[in-house]
Amino acid sequence: MSAVRLVPARFLALELACDLAAVRDACRQARQFLADQGVGAADLDGWELALAEAANNAVKYVTEAGRALPVRVELDVRTHQAEVRVTDHTAGFDMPARAELAELTDESGRGIFLIQQLTDEAVYLRGAGENCMVLRRGRDPAAAALPIAGDAAGAARELAEASATLDLMTEELSSAYESLSAIFRFSTELQTGAGSDDFIRRWLNHLLTITEADWFVLRLVEQGGQSLRVEAASAATWAGAPLRVPAPGAGGPAETRAALDRADLWFDAKSPLGADDPLSVFGAGSGGFSHPLVVSEQLVGVFTIGRQDGGRPFRAGQVSVIHTIADFLALQIRSRQIHAEQVRAKLDLRDLEIAAGIQQGLLPVRMPVVPCAGLAGFYRSAREIGGDYYDALGAEGESVLLVIADVMGKGISAALFALMFRSLVHARPDLASRPGEFLEWLNRNLYEDLDRAGMFITAQLACLNSRTGQFQVASAGHPPMLFANLRGEVAEIGASGPPIGIVADASFPEDRRPWRGGQALMFTDGLMDARNPAGSLLGLDPLKAAVAASALRGDSPTDARERMVRLLHDFEAGTQPADDTAFIVISSRKP
Repeated sequence: MSAVRLVPARFLALELACDLAAVRDACRQARQFLADQGVGAADLDGWELALAEAANNAVKYVTEAGRALPVRVELDVRTHQAEVRVTDHTAGFDMPARAELAELTDESGRGIFLIQQLTDEAVYLRGAGENCMVLRRGRDPAAAALPIAGDAAGAARELAEASATLDLMTEELSSAYESLSAIFRFSTELQTGAGSDDFIRRWLNHLLTITEADWFVLRLVEQGGQSLRVEAASAATWAGAPLRVPAPGAGGPAETRAALDRADLWFDAKSPLGADDPLSVFGAGSGGFSHPLVVSEQLVGVFTIGRQDGGRPFRAGQVSVIHTIADFLALQIRSRQIHAEQVRAKLDLRDLEIAAGIQQGLLPVRMPVVPCAGLAGFYRSAREIGGDYYDALGAEGESVLLVIADVMGKGISAALFALMFRSLVHARPDLASRPGEFLEWLNRNLYEDLDRAGMFITAQLACLNSRTGQFQVASAGHPPMLFANLRGEVAEIGASGPPIGIVADASFPEDRRPWRGGQALMFTDGLMDARNPAGSLLGLDPLKAAVAASALRGDSPTDARERMVRLLHDFEAGTQPADDTAFIVISSRKP
């Protein structure tokens, strides 16, 4: 008979931060303390597991206010009994007198059952702001081993229950080891660069083996996020039609409901699949679940796994390994999608750079030479390509047609209409001396296309006749043309008709203005709508002042253009342009 070493009472108090890592450290300290007090090895394992369950619950279910408070663990070891007290700051719960073992499919609910099995007494005291779980267990090995007289049947029953529990725990540990081993191999292959379609299918088939499942279906979200297409299935010959994700509350197949709710959707013999559910091809009585694949709050797809026997549910450990591998695959799939999107974006950017070069090449390389004026132009796109456009075309009788236009919006669609506009302008040089008639012809030819696209173009055409010394100006909803004479007095010519594409049979009266020298400016609204870091607009008045100053100084068109560009850049002070910008400077002084 082994001797029992009796020791006086010993006490240990620990305060630990409210996190699981601190719980592990506290359990190790408590185990060592109990060992130092002569607690046997078998009892040490039980105490450590019971303490871990109690302390983990104190961390997992702590209230927001209690998160900053420590969890207290107190151990009181006496001659015949050891007592452990765990003080928590959770909302508390009602401990059952005798907890039942949770279902195999449940991933929680075993803690109280284990605590009651591993201790002689477990009491949970609820209080205001904090609660205390008190666990007690006798220390007399001989007394603990001998049943009370007349209760041999009860002792045998408890022994059988304990043995069954240990068998169950051993089975789950074995399954967990196999699952962890599979996860380790999977993550190792994933880190070495695997991730092809073959890799995904091979591991999903392997998942069937390690979880004792019979079939799977992997669906991925189509572009636009409104439907799910089959990416892989255990039945290689089966390819279900795409499923549309329904509106909330609309019901539908298991996969779409899981995608919509972003939660596992379980089915079995008691909650069977619908007769019209695509998954029913694997067996109407199948049991399993559809698991949504979500990465950074974005739905990537849905993975469904099942058994043909709906009465044999997955164990909690099997559900964990399914979740782990499926979620890792979701990360890999999303990574591949992002990489493909980046490649497409680079190709698109290259295409835009080429388009920008073409668009820049369509602007005048050099302005026409006219006897009575010098010309200079400026263009800047808010994106790679834009919808603003300027041009200058020589006309009959030593005249020049100046064109400036602004297509509604920015980007590719605006650039395409700007190109159409330019092509039409160059197609009718005979109309250069009649800008109002020219705008009417442009409107007739562009109206249908612009109306169908829901877009419009503002434009201004100005013909300068060197022989008569006169401007003829017509404007389709465009900002005003500014004139400053040699005394610095500024006048405006506003719009004479609506934007192109608004009214099918619009007319555009001409405004005639004598040109006796000074400065003139034609511009798109991106110039006066430029913003500074505070969000204020540049406006029309600074443009008038700049034109007047150039006229008084007698600036050349090149100098006037550079002064206007400097005004724009100084005002924006590094702010990203919100709109395309174009302007033409007309000066009585030659370059």
